[in-house]
Amino acid sequence: MSDHLKKIDMQDHAPASLFGDLSMQIAEDDVVHRRGSPPWIITFADMITLLLAFFVLMLSFSDMNATRFKDVSGSLQESLGKQQALPIVEAPAAETQLAGVPEVVAVPLPEQLAKDLGTLQKSLSADLVGQKLNVRVDNGNLIVDLPKHSGNGVLSQEMLDLYAKIAEIQSQVESTVEVREGSDSAAKINDAVQRLDQLKAALSKEIANGDAQVERDGERVVVRMLVQGSFYSGSAVLSPDYFPLLTKIGNTIAKGGGRITIEGHTDSIPVSGNDRYRSNWDLSGARAASVADFLIERGGVPRERMVVRGMADIKPLAPNDTREGRAKNRRIEVLIDAYGP
Repeated sequence: MSDHLKKIDMQDHAPASLFGDLSMQIAEDDVVHRRGSPPWIITFADMITLLLAFFVLMLSFSDMNATRFKDVSGSLQESLGKQQALPIVEAPAAETQLAGVPEVVAVPLPEQLAKDLGTLQKSLSADLVGQKLNVRVDNGNLIVDLPKHSGNGVLSQEMLDLYAKIAEIQSQVESTVEVREGSDSAAKINDAVQRLDQLKAALSKEIANGDAQVERDGERVVVRMLVQGSFYSGSAVLSPDYFPLLTKIGNTIAKGGGRITIEGHTDSIPVSGNDRYRSNWDLSGARAASVADFLIERGGVPRERMVVRGMADIKPLAPNDTREGRAKNRRIEVLIDAYGP
């Protein structure tokens, strides 16, 4: 009987023991849950904070385009039903400019006019070489500029023959040929011819050695110098061996007037391994600036007459697929105009 009572008593207390164990396990899990977040949460939060700081920093550096913002805003308002005239979007001004004056863009001539110009230049080639006249295009007409003759009213036989030749050419071309005497262009050509002779005389030794070339291009005189031996490799620092040539050029061109443009040219091989010059644009512009500084400081050329351009490899004189061609393309050109400051 007693054993039976003990068994019933154990059965009555079994559920209580089971629930007691369960409550203790829940309490232990609750303690574990309340211990805090896992350690990786701290690193994650730091990363998110750093990213937020980075984006705030980037936003502080940014510059909002007001015109584009208004354009987008107007488009959204129009699509939502509100009519609003969109503002005119203007191209932003350039932040940097190597050249001191804008580059003049050449407009292609009409086919017939270009053909007639070639015919006129070919027929008057001897007189053009002799620098007696200039041929150009103005308002769709072919213009022949002649120097002003003496005021006695009598034309020389040479001028009469020239007029007869121009009249004969007029019958061969469709465009109108106009002759102008004593024009500004003719006067500028005469100035260019005189300056050409002065530079050729001053640089006769360098021209004979092949270190420089001097030629006339209409109203402009071009002095072309090879870069080889003029600058240290991959640098815009002038070699001392280059100083005498630049001194002669500076002393000659400082005497006259007109705008002077210094152009730097390179070959087509990209700049590599140079931390200072990222491309041929930078290198050519820096070399042209070095020559301009020398002509100003040691040649006596006024600074206001000087213009600097970095041309990179956009105007090659020879193909860049040979060593000789690349050597010709690496050059400095001094362009002396008959106009400007």
